[in-house]
Amino acid sequence: MTEYDKTIIIGTRGSELALWQANFTKSVLEQNGFAVILKIIKTKGDQIQHLSFDKIEGKGFFTKELEEALLANEVDLAVHSCKDLPSENPEGLTIGAYSARANAIDVLLINKASIADYNLLKLNPTATVGTSSSRRKAQILAHLPGLNIKDIRGNVPTRIQKLRDGMYDAIILAAAGIERLNIDISDLVRVNLEPPFFIPAAAQGVLAFQIRENDERMKAVCAVLHSNSGEREIGIERKILNSFNGGCQIPLAIHCNGKDTWILKSENGSEMPKRIRTEVGVDDDSINEIVSKFNQFMPKSVFISRENNNDYLFRTLESNGFEINATALLDFKAIPFSINEKYDWVFFSSKKGVDYFMKGIGGDNAFFETGKIAAIGKSTAQYIEEQYQLKVDFIGDVNNLEDSIAEFMLLNPNKILLPRGKHSMESVQKYLPKNVFSELIVYENQPKVLLDKMESKILIFTSPLNSKSYFEHYQLDDDQQCIAIGNSTAKCLNELGINCKIAIEPTPWAIADEVFAICMGL
Repeated sequence: MTEYDKTIIIGTRGSELALWQANFTKSVLEQNGFAVILKIIKTKGDQIQHLSFDKIEGKGFFTKELEEALLANEVDLAVHSCKDLPSENPEGLTIGAYSARANAIDVLLINKASIADYNLLKLNPTATVGTSSSRRKAQILAHLPGLNIKDIRGNVPTRIQKLRDGMYDAIILAAAGIERLNIDISDLVRVNLEPPFFIPAAAQGVLAFQIRENDERMKAVCAVLHSNSGEREIGIERKILNSFNGGCQIPLAIHCNGKDTWILKSENGSEMPKRIRTEVGVDDDSINEIVSKFNQFMPKSVFISRENNNDYLFRTLESNGFEINATALLDFKAIPFSINEKYDWVFFSSKKGVDYFMKGIGGDNAFFETGKIAAIGKSTAQYIEEQYQLKVDFIGDVNNLEDSIAEFMLLNPNKILLPRGKHSMESVQKYLPKNVFSELIVYENQPKVLLDKMESKILIFTSPLNSKSYFEHYQLDDDQQCIAIGNSTAKCLNELGINCKIAIEPTPWAIADEVFAICMGL
């Protein structure tokens, strides 16, 4: 091989992140004996800074000029953020390799002056948030509808500086960009937006190495750049994107974690999105079938065994045309109590436990001044923060209680109070040392007097007792389907002879995933 054959010209954009990506690639190639030259090329996305992405005509506004340089033999290799690539290559080009995936999630960065401890986003609910991504806009508004969304352009450091300068209360960025540039954000508050709460763009965190389709030399070179890690997941995400005919400007989010794949799509970035969780193979037929069903979605009538509290689940179902019957199947009665001791932690396992405990102490938030709050499940934690303006200091995973309690015990709690219902499952207590907690029964729950049979096509049950109170009197019709909010409810339904889907976690967005999947026949 001649020196000429070993010299590779890499085409790259000129932003700090693009140059990091190009220099990373250059370093790998140089370690394998190649001489490398970087050629900086300005794209339409770099040149037009006054418009949001959805107002720039055409796809590939961060990639087109790089692709033209490849086709003109001006460069040998173009390095892209894979999420910026259109779903189809121009004729004559192909992806020669993919990098290993970096952190795929999005991140909310918040000025400390705009912090609110009382919601999962830790953000003032009327704050101004900077993003030019319709995908991010649709999702953040779905969680906090009162936010003011304002376009933001520029490279990653520029956007962060705009946040620091007070032009925004918060901005949304890809975690990979912040981490690759090793940016000091210690003066800001970082909130990780993880699936299924917030779904990233297809192939986010991945570098794509684009070459000419007939360039056999560069195909061999790409072998040293390619990573098999996450290759299947990236392939699934890119094929789904292609089936939707998607570029980076449409409000479409896709993420595969190896087993589950989430798809979220909004019509215009301002409307509540449709979303599903599904298992999908990498073959084209199964992907095309899912995308076809997603596009043919028809809402069904839904029964939920609790009252409407206007959370994410109710908002997204109502916005997408569902007819909802929200009816509690249980009667609740407060049990008076008094507390004569001090506790360093109050540990909640349900929203009802929160409500009746707060009623019992007269809504006095001062009770918590000398102690901290723990909650099992993001949904219960969010409820505590939003309804009672109290900070939750520890959130456990309801689907992994044993490990969550072990993690909680590393905080060295001395005296824990566990408010609960008279007929609760006592799940948390099984994993706590008996000498550190005291139970406090704050309410009693009993099945209501027999109600009419529910005619809704989808029945969502929110507790084992709710399930028993209904199916002791009624059967499930052939055209009805059930969703259980979690594993204990699913176990109860199965014992009653009822097949059901199970939300991957007991949160409004995870339940919404299963509702939409049923309506799409998935």
